[in-house]
Amino acid sequence: MSWKLLKDLIYFIPVGIPKKWTEIKEVDPQKPTVILVSGFGALPSSLRIIRKRLKKDGFNVVLQTLSFQEFFDSISGFVWVSEKLARLVDELRECVGSEQKIFVVAHSAGGLVARYYIQSLKGYHHVNGLVTLATPHRGVWVASLGFLTHLVIKAKCLYDVLPVSSFVKNLNRAQFPSSMDLLSLYSTDDVLCPPKTAQLPPQIYLNDKVKQTQLERISHMEFLFKKQPYQLVRDWLNTQLGVRKLTDDVFSPIHSQHIASHPSGFRKNK
Repeated sequence: MSWKLLKDLIYFIPVGIPKKWTEIKEVDPQKPTVILVSGFGALPSSLRIIRKRLKKDGFNVVLQTLSFQEFFDSISGFVWVSEKLARLVDELRECVGSEQKIFVVAHSAGGLVARYYIQSLKGYHHVNGLVTLATPHRGVWVASLGFLTHLVIKAKCLYDVLPVSSFVKNLNRAQFPSSMDLLSLYSTDDVLCPPKTAQLPPQIYLNDKVKQTQLERISHMEFLFKKQPYQLVRDWLNTQLGVRKLTDDVFSPIHSQHIASHPSGFRKNK
């Protein structure tokens, strides 16, 4: 077992998230807001770094996590978690108003939760963009190992991540809203969510608003605290705010894949 994989697995130890991190009353209505949606691994140490960076760069940050203390997460699965995300966005909208920007940045299985909210619960009317980090968009079999660990208390959520689950199948049959900007980042060195599971299914490609980028030498949990993925997220968010124009050099030297009339469904730029 590699050292990086061992470190990734350590992050799946169940812990609590400081409640003050989700305090909506602290949100500044003059700033854009990022909702961080975590997957199964949500140690405060990993979330603290990306939260701190986003706040330093001028964003409000609110957390939506998979809580090991909430019973309905365990029996209702990701549909229930997506509904919680919808309620959180509604509460935020009351605070910041309809004109302020709200983005969702989701890690791992949290990206599936965010996609369900946007695609099936019409979240595209209420948020301005989505970033997924190391998300198993096509489902991933490694989630089945969770049934042998403490994660079994999230049995329905674990099943929802599997490629054979109706949650993943229905999510990938549904169209992704053509008005929604989406950036998906994944890594060749992510053992828990390898590229074949993390690449977006071709059927959600509607226009150039959908972009995915492949990184190297980034493990599953390192998406939350390594500088390279954060810089890509920050630059993408700034393009949505009109602070900068998105060009291919933003994603150099990694491979940028986006919608194109290419036979394979991708166009690669180096």
